[in-house]
Amino acid sequence: MKKLSFTKRIVAVSIMLFLLTASHFANAQFGFSVGPKGGLAITSFRGADADNIDSRTSWFGGVFLNFQLAPVIAIQPELLLTERGADVTTGNVRDNISINYFEVPVLAKLRLPLANEIIFPHILFGPNFAFRTDLDFQSTDTQSGLALEANTDDVRKSDISGLVGAGIDIQTPGNGVFFTIDGRYGFGFSDLNDNDNTVSLKHRAWTFAVGVGFRIGNRSDDLDD
Repeated sequence: MKKLSFTKRIVAVSIMLFLLTASHFANAQFGFSVGPKGGLAITSFRGADADNIDSRTSWFGGVFLNFQLAPVIAIQPELLLTERGADVTTGNVRDNISINYFEVPVLAKLRLPLANEIIFPHILFGPNFAFRTDLDFQSTDTQSGLALEANTDDVRKSDISGLVGAGIDIQTPGNGVFFTIDGRYGFGFSDLNDNDNTVSLKHRAWTFAVGVGFRIGNRSDDLDD
C-alpha cells in the first residue's frame, strides 16, 4: 500500500479536526458559522536578501469556521489552498519561485457592531500554519537565456507566519447568513531556505478575500441572554 506523504497526512488530519470541531460546537452556547471564501494574493519576500524582487499575483480559496464567543469576540480558523512566491534576480541569475501551500490560519476576530447590528467592522490577527504541497523553482541565466539547475532540496516544506488584517461583515436579516470582506498582511517567521548558511528570504503576502458565512445552531443574539 502506498504511504501518504507528510503533507497529505497534515491535510487529512487538519480536515478531520476541522470537521470534528464544527460538529462539536454546532450546538454550543455561542454563534457558529461556516462557509467558503476566496480571493486575490500578492506575494513576495522580505529579509536581508530581499532585493530585486518582482511580486507574484495569484488566487486562493477554501473554507472558514467562525465561533462567536461574545458579541465582539470570535475565533476564526480556516483551511486554504494558496500559491506563494516571487521572481528573484541575483546578479545574472533570475529565479522564478512558485510554491503551493495548504494553510491553516487560526485568527482572533474583534467585531464592532454598527448600523443596527447589520454592519460589523472587524480586525483579525493570529498565526498561520502552512504546509507545502507543490513547488515550481526555475533558474535562468539572464545573459544567455539558458536554464540553470535549481536546488530545491533546501526549500522549507512548512512555514509559520503571522497575520494581521481588517474588514467588514454584513449581516443579512434573520442573522442566518453574513457576507465578509477582508484584507490581510502576512509575514513569515522562517527563511524560505532550510539551510541557515544561505540566502535569507521570508514569505510576505497581501491578501484580499470575500466569503459567505452560514449560521448553524444558536444565533449570535443568544450571547446576550
